[in-house]
Amino acid sequence: MDITDRPTSPSECQPIISNSVLRVNNAAKKIATATDLVDLAKQIQSCEQFVNANASSRLHLIVDQMQYLKKQAESILLDMKRDLDLHQLPCNFVKKPGNTYHVYEKPNGIRYFGFLSPEDWGSRCPDQFIHSYTLLPDMTWLDADHVNDRANTDVIVKKLMCASNFLSLDDGVQNKS
Repeated sequence: MDITDRPTSPSECQPIISNSVLRVNNAAKKIATATDLVDLAKQIQSCEQFVNANASSRLHLIVDQMQYLKKQAESILLDMKRDLDLHQLPCNFVKKPGNTYHVYEKPNGIRYFGFLSPEDWGSRCPDQFIHSYTLLPDMTWLDADHVNDRANTDVIVKKLMCASNFLSLDDGVQNKS
């Protein structure tokens, strides 16, 4: 029987093995109609679109995180430069963490640290006031305008560090076994 031969009974709808080659005759029952194949193609296309949209969404999230981390890195580098510049300013006293110091500029452009604030000087301030900074325990400088924000954050951090208040990572996770 050749592959183009049509069987006359269902028993003839069997694969034919000849010369170690498997051949199926044309009368074998059809698995799908032409419209089924179109539906299958549409389903595959729909799945591809869903998988692509899912991957795209996840990649967008990663890109957003990368951009956020880049901004964080830039901010850290700017803070580092500012801190190094401030540590280089002339100062006639020993700087101690926790104290606020004030940057002034002389008429010749030289900047220096002063212990007295513009309010302490009143109208007798000899040089132009630039800005105030608080020296932190890690020897970095905090803009004096942000000291209250930092204090509020420190309170939250201390609460989180208390063992009785710290939430376990397992809280809220149910066993699935």
